[in-house]
Amino acid sequence: MNRFEGRVALVTGGGGGMGEATVTRLADEGAIVYALDVDAPSVDKLAAEHRNQGHDVRAIHADVTSGDDLDAAFLTLANEQGRLDVLVDIAGGSMAGLVSELADEEWERYYRLNVLSTVMASRRAIGMMKAQGGGSIVVMSSISGVRGDPGWAVYNTTKAALINFTECLAWEVGGDGIRVNAICPGPIKSKRMIDSLPDDKFIKLYNDSTALGRMGEPEEVAAAIAFLASDDAAFITGAHLVADGGLTARTGQPIVPPDE
Repeated sequence: MNRFEGRVALVTGGGGGMGEATVTRLADEGAIVYALDVDAPSVDKLAAEHRNQGHDVRAIHADVTSGDDLDAAFLTLANEQGRLDVLVDIAGGSMAGLVSELADEEWERYYRLNVLSTVMASRRAIGMMKAQGGGSIVVMSSISGVRGDPGWAVYNTTKAALINFTECLAWEVGGDGIRVNAICPGPIKSKRMIDSLPDDKFIKLYNDSTALGRMGEPEEVAAAIAFLASDDAAFITGAHLVADGGLTARTGQPIVPPDE
């Protein structure tokens, strides 16, 4: 498929995991992709690999929590392309900790990293998209934004905020031809997630938590993001698409076997 032929996309957090997979998917489908990440070596390597394959992938080194960095990134887009058709806001992070124990500074840090960074990038994208008559924004939320997890309130509440932000923004810019949707992945077998697990038994626990009996792959999330960003989703906006292998399809209550 070449759904993004001739279109320009910006992927924040594009240097690894689901961000890298999304850059690859959009490039495979013909987009000119700008991969933005604070990890310069990662995006430089990714862009070089894609250029060797004949794809137009370009690296931008930026901190998504810095308005100045984002201004510079969008100026580069404006100067080099004059348009932006797709923004995928993936950059973010997670942290465990009890509400009563996490310092105020940690709450501020993760709200800035997960929520405000998405707001700032989206605000800058809106101006370009309005001028050209439309575009698509995909926000990285999580199933953690639709359910509670004890010990993860700072992460879950930021992801919940992004779902509501998506809904609000979709109504604000729908008349300008801009669609805004959120993707809510479940357990995804990215390097960052696997490295965060204390031991291998947690892989089985995550596998067993899904109806499909396995964790997802970053490429599967990238496929869902590409759908939301494409014209195949032309009448979808303000939605959050869950991609969790069925994890949230059950209540979590103990299962009592039916009478034989």
